[in-house]
Amino acid sequence: MKEKTAYNKRFILVLAVTLLISVFFYFQFIVPYHVFFKEQIQLFIFHSTYVLSYFSKPGALACLTGDFLTQFFYLKGGGSVVISLLFVFQWLMIVLILNSFDLRRLAPVWAFIPVFAEWVVFSGINFSVAMSVSFFLILFAIFVYTRIINKSLSLVYGLLSVPFLYMLLGSTMFLLPVAIMLFEIRCGKKRYIYWLILIALAVIIPFLLRSYYLITFNQAYLYPHLDIRHKISSLLMILILFFANMEVINKLRVTALSLSFILFFVFISGVVVLIAKTDFKQEKILGMATEAYFENWDKVLKISEKTKLESTIAAYYTNIALSKKMQLGDRMMEFYQPFTSGLFLPVNQESNWFTIFFSSDIFYYIGDLNMAQHSAMLGMIFSPYQRSSRLIQRLAEINIIAGDTAAAIKYIKMLESSAFHSDKAVELKKMALSTDSEELPSLKHKRSQIHKSDTLRTSENLLLSLELLLYDNHGNHAALDYLLSYHLMNKDIPGFFNAYSSYCKGKTNYVPKVYAEALLIYFAASNSQPEKIMEFNISPKFVKDFNDYTQLYESSNGNLEVLQGKFPDTYWLFYHFATRLN
Repeated sequence: MKEKTAYNKRFILVLAVTLLISVFFYFQFIVPYHVFFKEQIQLFIFHSTYVLSYFSKPGALACLTGDFLTQFFYLKGGGSVVISLLFVFQWLMIVLILNSFDLRRLAPVWAFIPVFAEWVVFSGINFSVAMSVSFFLILFAIFVYTRIINKSLSLVYGLLSVPFLYMLLGSTMFLLPVAIMLFEIRCGKKRYIYWLILIALAVIIPFLLRSYYLITFNQAYLYPHLDIRHKISSLLMILILFFANMEVINKLRVTALSLSFILFFVFISGVVVLIAKTDFKQEKILGMATEAYFENWDKVLKISEKTKLESTIAAYYTNIALSKKMQLGDRMMEFYQPFTSGLFLPVNQESNWFTIFFSSDIFYYIGDLNMAQHSAMLGMIFSPYQRSSRLIQRLAEINIIAGDTAAAIKYIKMLESSAFHSDKAVELKKMALSTDSEELPSLKHKRSQIHKSDTLRTSENLLLSLELLLYDNHGNHAALDYLLSYHLMNKDIPGFFNAYSSYCKGKTNYVPKVYAEALLIYFAASNSQPEKIMEFNISPKFVKDFNDYTQLYESSNGNLEVLQGKFPDTYWLFYHFATRLN
């Protein structure tokens, strides 16, 4: 018997280590940017008022603990370690619960099912650590109940746990009364009235407390989960406990060979499901957004060049990176360009929070601080938790540049009270309190971009915003890049020509490739003389290529495949063939 027990312990240890390594590898190397982004849309502040605010909603303990753990996602490898340990603890707790249900032979394998289901949904942007913490704590509460021998004590524990666990863990509490009922049936108990009271309490309490917590009916029965799909691990746990009560499971003969086959099947199935469910495209987009957040523009371009994503957000960050590297006028047509949406993310009634969240970055880059602050506020409001470390930092930076020290200090104090943003807060505070911008070249540069005059305008009037920025500062390279590109993406060649003539003509000896191609379209349409073309210093190579393109276009009757084969990545192709989907 001792030898068999030792074997079981070794088996559980091997599976636990395997699960730990697998989860760590997946989140560290397969979807690391999903992990980083979860931290960027939250902020944990070490302040009593902030901590007490968690008790204004059900699931206070789960949300508080989950957000506390999420702050470690800021560290490279921190998120992978936290998630791995959390999943292993869940798995071990399920094994102990199944042992209490006398399901011992395959308990470690069965325990993988709800944990793996949570693993699959965890990489989703909207799935918070609080949900996993809530699941672990309810498992612990169930395990404690299975160890209570005294009938009266178990009755008191069950009745008191339902309301308290709802307040502390949220809707995951529903798993407890179901597990209690199944456990007592397994033990041969028949306390029907007790079970009925437990179920009634679980149903009534969220309904009664919804007005206190100021939440909707649906939220009362789901919080902190956003929808029923996030509760898949709890639902699977109920099914497993139900099957644990069926004697047929324990009667299954399990040999070393059959166990090996089961484990191999589970492993292969898990890999297939993970590959199918992992959003690799979104991971690359989050990678570009995260590297942009840390201003690693070379990495942004590297991801874009490698993946060639046809995504609005990917195009958005690619264009910012190209402009930062002074390459937008040369290389923008090498990448997917969804018209002006790739320059300014559309913020309207059809936009999702994901798009709105990133929309302020371009306005901050070009120097339109009013729009940058407006977009950052909207991003904060529409993001899932309304407290983003990324956007709070951005709002602090905006107000520092604008000279509103009081507002900047308000945001800086939030960062000061966090664990991993305090160093950034020190840097921002130094900038906010600086009286000599000469000592801070970056601050001086950003302040030079701000337009000194303004007028009534809508947030959709992007052209006016760009023109105002350039009116006050002709040297605003970012705004100039985006003004020219905005005309090109709208196929407004006359507008592009006027802007280029006003801000670029005679000021440079080199005309970037895409700009040269657009100028040649204008000259061809307006029948300009060669002397006029020579005034713009366009490279003879671009002129020759344009003549060749025009001849091929006419001889092939506008055959896209033929033209694309010889003149790839040209604005001419975009101008002739790109069409809006709506």
